[in-house]
Amino acid sequence: MLLLSTLLNNIQYKTPEEDLVENLPDYEYKGKLYSGYLTVSPLKHFHYMFNLAEEDPEKKPLVLWLNGGPGCSSLDGWSMENGPMFLNRNGTYRMNEYSWNKAANMLYLESPGDVGFSYINSGLKDDQFVSDDTVAKDNLNALLSFLIKFPEYKGRDFFITGESYGGIYIPMLALEIVNYNKNVPEKYKINLKGILVGNGVANYNYDGTIAMIDYMFSHHLISYEMKMNFRQECLLGSNSTNCNNIYEKIMNVTKDVNIYNYLGECETPTTGSGDINYKSNYYLKNAWAFEDLIKRSMKKSTIKKFVLTEEEEEENHSPCIDDTPMINYFNREDVRNALHVNKTIKWEMCNNKLFDTYYRQEKASFWAYPTLFKNNIRVLIFNGDADIVVPFNGNERFVESLNLEEVSPWRSWRAYGDKNNIGGYVVKYKELTFCTIKGAGHEVPRWKPKESYYMFTKFLNNEDF
Repeated sequence: MLLLSTLLNNIQYKTPEEDLVENLPDYEYKGKLYSGYLTVSPLKHFHYMFNLAEEDPEKKPLVLWLNGGPGCSSLDGWSMENGPMFLNRNGTYRMNEYSWNKAANMLYLESPGDVGFSYINSGLKDDQFVSDDTVAKDNLNALLSFLIKFPEYKGRDFFITGESYGGIYIPMLALEIVNYNKNVPEKYKINLKGILVGNGVANYNYDGTIAMIDYMFSHHLISYEMKMNFRQECLLGSNSTNCNNIYEKIMNVTKDVNIYNYLGECETPTTGSGDINYKSNYYLKNAWAFEDLIKRSMKKSTIKKFVLTEEEEEENHSPCIDDTPMINYFNREDVRNALHVNKTIKWEMCNNKLFDTYYRQEKASFWAYPTLFKNNIRVLIFNGDADIVVPFNGNERFVESLNLEEVSPWRSWRAYGDKNNIGGYVVKYKELTFCTIKGAGHEVPRWKPKESYYMFTKFLNNEDF
């Protein structure tokens, strides 16, 4: 780690002022925004966007946001969730009353390499291999690179947050920081205070497919017969044909449901080739949520695997999410110029090729939490309760499996004392807080900005909510 710090210190960086975004097209927010590259290694360059806190940035904490995937851009979070402005489906922006940079200095990192505007200057196999371990190390290097570029944030209270496969990224990066801090002088330590994980993958024994099927049944999307057939054929049985048959029946029944927010509409693209990749084909060809079944007790042939053609890779989108406004905006030449990014890169919300080759470890991230607890890292696990992809019931079971000491039992909470609406439910343990956000989908700040901002600020201030 000391050698790495020395290497990064010797790299020639653009100054922060060279990364200052002076005029972002069609973006009315006038607060300070930086955009550029963080050097992860001589060959890897991760794109970042950094919104200073609206008021008193020198007194506010530093917060890193990571979207999931694996292989999806954190500019999704910046554009559609908790940035200063929301991107509308017609391609225009509107102000976000509950932007998280009202409470913190917000850093958005496009990770791993080859995601969004990030890139790798090499065709070498070792540089192209991407796994949970390599991403954790690269994200630490990117953070160190940021602190060299912006030295005034060294020693600042620091938090990591994000969602989805961020449930792997976030605790593993936190663990890298804990280990890094053990090996460096005090002046180089990163002042990690806590992590916030939204609808995050954590333990394949509880979240993923099993939680999805239970959630679908409990929310009246599939029949009791389908649920029991799935358990019999896919969890207990060994006949891959039978398992595939019931699995495809379930997917066909729910193909028009927005799996990221079952209460919301299934968005279709505003441009492009149609909605074929937003519905059942997505599940059948990218059954990532079923991967835990392959990795655990079942034979590898049980779930049928599909291979996308190159053309399908280009056209494949997340189901029921219209990402074309982001694709159109970030590929504009004037926007690229304003953001100081590599002009040869075609921006996409998710890199499907990286997703296909990404190496996921079977143990997910649950094993990292005891070490974080021992090092006094505060933890908040939060779930939008309308999400099917990584539903709250799986995360709740994961949290219960940690066998923590409960200090405040399950109860409702309300944002800003709202007498008319429950914000969600919360249970507090000695080492961790778990909460749900009522009516929110997979991207919690997108669907419930007021409630998510309330939750976020309470956690930053170490206050109950």
